[in-house]
Amino acid sequence: MVPAWAESARFTVNPTGTVLDSHTDLMWQKTDSYHDGKRGMNWYEALEYVDNKNAEKFAGYNDWRLPTLDELQQLWDSKRPVESKDGDPIGLPEVFASGGSYYLWTGTERNLDNAWYFGLGQREDYWNLKDLGDLDQGVKMVRKAR
Repeated sequence: MVPAWAESARFTVNPTGTVLDSHTDLMWQKTDSYHDGKRGMNWYEALEYVDNKNAEKFAGYNDWRLPTLDELQQLWDSKRPVESKDGDPIGLPEVFASGGSYYLWTGTERNLDNAWYFGLGQREDYWNLKDLGDLDQGVKMVRKAR
C-alpha cells in the first residue's frame, strides 16, 4: 500500500486551474467541461471545446488535447473518490473538482464513426458514435507538462 503522503506528493494543484501529475508528467484541467457548460457533449463538440480552450490559451497554454484511454486509466483511483455532477462517487484523486462528468471523452478513435470514452465510476472503457453525447460525456483536457 502506498503511504498517503506519497500519494499527495504526486499531484500539485496550480492556481491556473490545473493539476500537475508528477508520475506521468501530465498537466490536467482541474475541472471539466461540465463545470463550464452544465451539459454533456458529443465527441465533435469535445474537440471544439478543446479548440476553443486552446484559442483562449487556457492556463497560458495552447496545446491542450483529449486524453487517451491509457492516460485516464493511470489517473483513476477508486480509493480517493470525488463526486460527479449527479453525486456518484468517481475515481478521481481528491485534488480534482467535484461536480463534473461521470464519463469523459478520449482522443482515441475506434473507427471512422466511433470514439472511446471512460467511465470514472468503475474504470469502464466504452465506445459510442461520435455524434452522440447521450450520457452527458464531458472533457477533462490534458497536455504534456514539459
